[in-house]
Amino acid sequence: MKRKTIFYLAAVVGVVLSTGCLEKVPLVVTNGLENYDITCVYISRGTDNIWGTNHLPGTDILAPGREAEVMVRPGVYDLQVTDEDGDTYTVQGVRIGTDGFNWTVTLDDIDIATTVQYAGHCAVAVTNNLESRTLSGVWLSPSSSGDWGNNHINGERLYHGDTYTAYVQSDTYDIYVEDESGNTYTIWDVTVDSKGYTWPVSMKDAD
Repeated sequence: MKRKTIFYLAAVVGVVLSTGCLEKVPLVVTNGLENYDITCVYISRGTDNIWGTNHLPGTDILAPGREAEVMVRPGVYDLQVTDEDGDTYTVQGVRIGTDGFNWTVTLDDIDIATTVQYAGHCAVAVTNNLESRTLSGVWLSPSSSGDWGNNHINGERLYHGDTYTAYVQSDTYDIYVEDESGNTYTIWDVTVDSKGYTWPVSMKDAD
């Protein structure tokens, strides 16, 4: 288990989620996952259809028993975290009032149906740099596999500038995305190690 811990996050991970002129209130996420670190914290307004930015900056992690505080404006939000194995934990339709909200993430919150394939510790970040085009599918598969597997953003969209991050085992991968018009973009034989890999998808990657 990673040793680096987060003792306190406040201003560092302040979230600009504008919903009127109400003062921001604290959203506190506590790691109650026993032996698993939390590597990502996502916050999305209930009207949005993409998770957006990870609010644990850089390589920071949230060790068991630790908490992160993010300032948001009162409203209705969906919350999701990812642990060190790539498993996700989600709560939806959380109403955050003027007193803020506390979420202690437990193993009971795990998203069984959305556990990431090939989960590991190496980050693969796919960013939509296609200007006016929206991505509707992201597939990631070891180059040795003959199967693309599941669409990692099934039901969601990556708009221009949005990034999807998957955590995988060290290996060589093929990555394939599809935009809302059915156009596809593929890269082959990408080496992913502990340094991770970032793919800013652009028109030059079109198939």
